[in-house]
Amino acid sequence: MPNRLPFPNEEGELHTYFEVCMEYLIDNQVRLGVSDEDMLALLDEHAIWKKVFPAAANAATSTKSLVTNKNDSLKKMLAIMRRIYADIPKSKLLITDYDTFGMTQRTSNQSKNPRPKTAPHIHIESGNRLVHLITFIDAEGEGTTAKPEGIKSGQLWMRIGNEPTDAADLTFVGNCTKWPYHVEFKGADAGKMAYYWARWENTTAQVGEWGPVASATIGG
Repeated sequence: MPNRLPFPNEEGELHTYFEVCMEYLIDNQVRLGVSDEDMLALLDEHAIWKKVFPAAANAATSTKSLVTNKNDSLKKMLAIMRRIYADIPKSKLLITDYDTFGMTQRTSNQSKNPRPKTAPHIHIESGNRLVHLITFIDAEGEGTTAKPEGIKSGQLWMRIGNEPTDAADLTFVGNCTKWPYHVEFKGADAGKMAYYWARWENTTAQVGEWGPVASATIGG
């Protein structure tokens, strides 16, 4: 079977890959800059794939026509996903993106600016209604609010309500280059707790470790 990285070769594994990556692309469409046109095309084709693949893979229901339809849908799914991946600016790709999509991260620039070795602390000012003001602090730089050398931004992630247990529970807020960074909430969020995770991102889009979790109530 031909090698078609980053996609798995086995169709059973590919079926799972499609499910995982579809949900991930939906959740991260805006951050990754995926167009509505490409996302709609992918959603439509994935709906077809989910019908024809199980039927074609089942010996009791498989027919030549179903296999043909399955193969056609497979080609279209791969073509759309390749187009989406190719259009994502490399500067927007995070380590979690590379891992989820099965891509290989280029390391040619790592020697010039190695992966961040420190993690930021964040301070939350929560006195304003439906607004948090976030300041990044370089814990290794005697508490300075200046970015460490080679750092482009501080990545800010958040969860409202229950405290997150791992990164999969988080929603990306933004790449913060200046602070205080304003995080605005909806009225329905008033009184809830917002939990923040943060990490440094360098000029070659490499990220460091997570800093300590910070939290504050959303003022109403």
